[in-house]
Amino acid sequence: MAGGDLSVAHDSVIHDRLSRVEEIIEQLDADECDLEEGTRLHEEGQELLAEVREILANGRGDVVEIE
Repeated sequence: MAGGDLSVAHDSVIHDRLSRVEEIIEQLDADECDLEEGTRLHEEGQELLAEVREILANGRGDVVEIE
């Protein structure tokens, strides 16, 4: 896999994980889950963010914000 392809693969992985984190936040903000489900969602979100941090820490280049 070429370097550019690897970057795109990481972008996709990061995007997928951050999208899931946004879904989790929306679920928690909607206050439609019980404590057990809220705890599970929180833990899932923390794991996803840790994976994103690891990808970014091991990556190259600059992180940019897209609006």
